[in-house]
Amino acid sequence: MFDSMSTVPPPLEALIQLVTARFPPLAHLPSATLARTVAAAHYQRMAVGERLFSPDMPCGGFPLLLEGRVRVVREASNGRSIALYTVEAGELCIASAQAMFHRPGLMANGYAETPLTVLVLSPETVDELLATEVDFRKFFFGLISERLSDLMLAVEAIAFLKLDQRIARLLVERGPRVVMTHQAIADQLGVAREMVSRVMRGFSERGWITQSREAIEVTDVVALDEVSQG
Repeated sequence: MFDSMSTVPPPLEALIQLVTARFPPLAHLPSATLARTVAAAHYQRMAVGERLFSPDMPCGGFPLLLEGRVRVVREASNGRSIALYTVEAGELCIASAQAMFHRPGLMANGYAETPLTVLVLSPETVDELLATEVDFRKFFFGLISERLSDLMLAVEAIAFLKLDQRIARLLVERGPRVVMTHQAIADQLGVAREMVSRVMRGFSERGWITQSREAIEVTDVVALDEVSQG
């Protein structure tokens, strides 16, 4: 499930502090259980662009994202793709959770948008914690509920929003400086690059953004927010 080279983890106490800082509900686990869980987990660091998981990998465990951001993408056989959601440190990836309950295989690809630090819990560890620790069950299914809400918003955007609304929403959420190419935006929204460029040109002509090779600068967030709201 996970591509990458493993690295030596920090001392156990430091790693436990990082885990509980990113995932505060885990601090409610019995100290011995928490220490045993963290010590048995697989520590990894990954570079930008590396693949965390994909449908052709078996489920190797459940990742706790300690640092960085992951883009989760559904890719079709014809080469088209659409970004489903992003996972920030302290959040849960529902594609990984799905694989825990429906082994083998995942339904999406996960790519590192920034350098990552990941702690991977084995399927057996997750099964044990779900069966024995009420606090872990609440934590696990609470995060799944939050992620399902995000997925519903993504479906709503695809089904009901025009492309200019979707692009405006992305710029508002990621601005004021958006370090993405037109192709990257197109990949995230599941549309052709030419369509994105056409909308961006209109935004630029209205003075709402300025563009360079490196980034897109939002200069009128109020106007873009109005567009995103329809």
